[in-house]
Amino acid sequence: MLSKIRQIFLPTDSKRQKFLKLAKVEGSAPPTKVICIHPRFAGFTSHHYNESYGFIREFERRGKEFILLANVRANAEIVSELHARPVLDDPTFRLEWSFEKRSRRFVEMLHAQVDTDLNADDCVLITVSTQLEAHALACWLQELPRHKKPWIVILFLSDRWNRAGREEYERQIAEFRILKATISALAPGDVQRLIFCTVTDALADELNNMLGAKFSVVPMPLEYAESHLDNLFKPARLPRVIVLGGTRREKGSYLIPDIVRACRAYVQVEFLVHLANNSLTPEEVKKLSQVAEEPNVVVIRKPMSLPEYTAAINSADLALFPYEVIPYRKRTSGVFAEAVAYGKPVIATRGTWMAEQIDAGRAAGAIFEVLQPDVIAQAVARCVAELEPLQRSAQALSVEWKKKSVSSFVDFMEEQIALRSK
Repeated sequence: MLSKIRQIFLPTDSKRQKFLKLAKVEGSAPPTKVICIHPRFAGFTSHHYNESYGFIREFERRGKEFILLANVRANAEIVSELHARPVLDDPTFRLEWSFEKRSRRFVEMLHAQVDTDLNADDCVLITVSTQLEAHALACWLQELPRHKKPWIVILFLSDRWNRAGREEYERQIAEFRILKATISALAPGDVQRLIFCTVTDALADELNNMLGAKFSVVPMPLEYAESHLDNLFKPARLPRVIVLGGTRREKGSYLIPDIVRACRAYVQVEFLVHLANNSLTPEEVKKLSQVAEEPNVVVIRKPMSLPEYTAAINSADLALFPYEVIPYRKRTSGVFAEAVAYGKPVIATRGTWMAEQIDAGRAAGAIFEVLQPDVIAQAVARCVAELEPLQRSAQALSVEWKKKSVSSFVDFMEEQIALRSK
């Protein structure tokens, strides 16, 4: 299936070579280069593939060279299809090392892997930043000679410091103090080159307060493409509920078998469940895999290519997100955004960012109050009872979501660089 991705989605090698030749024509200015730093991009169980594919198309359309640096253990098919360079280590969560040591290792990696390709006013982009990567990028920028200094776009996705109690909060806040001091010590021209952003208002407010830096709220850099594989999943006899994406505890994946069983008391539905593990324990994986033995359950046991993944979303009547509140109060979900953009009613936990979208009328669906299988099953039943009007609303709302895509994100990048170049 992955061998079909290039012909369905990606620019052909001949187009890529034509673009590179045009960039070298004598007398023409070379296109601005964008170097994407993706230290944790290694497989298909997250939004990173969708995002990277979108960037490739978007920057080619704008006539800009795009270089993708992925993790050293990146899947060989990903490397081939995305022309990625699998050269990055990820010291971010090596907590046996001090913050300074982890940051220094990241700085040295940037010097080793980025400096050679770098020219002044290129753009370096990271879309999965924590305080560690942001600190390393600030230090690296300070160390670069003037003729190498790029623009740096740093996107924070989540508030990891709020997830695991007071001790963990204090540890990470101390790291943010180091980052704030480092930014304060930069020359004004270097500070101007750091473009901070995030994807929710609540997270932007908290980061603004912690760093005293301006965080812009930006669209998620996702590509909403047609799959051309919509016949991959047979039409369901019953309303189909999808639970997609890599399985993690914070996404409520451990609850799925109980949710499936609880639904039978309220409504007849079919579940399409993605079983590509992201971080569940072996015991949790074993328990979750038993859902395949339940009636009216179809499972997908492998990571999906982007066309397959889009086809799975398109085959659904409803999308379920039994996510925990604390990790997702200020954090978005790529799968949720994709489901809404493709016109699917959604079901989410009260207190999450996803539930806020439903409450605000930006998404159609239902909210359940607590993470209990019986309560979630009742929410599924409510949606099935109102499925046709919900689907009409979801289709209408999808138009606005599709406008806020990778193209909108790149518009933000270019506008910020243009403003700061004056």
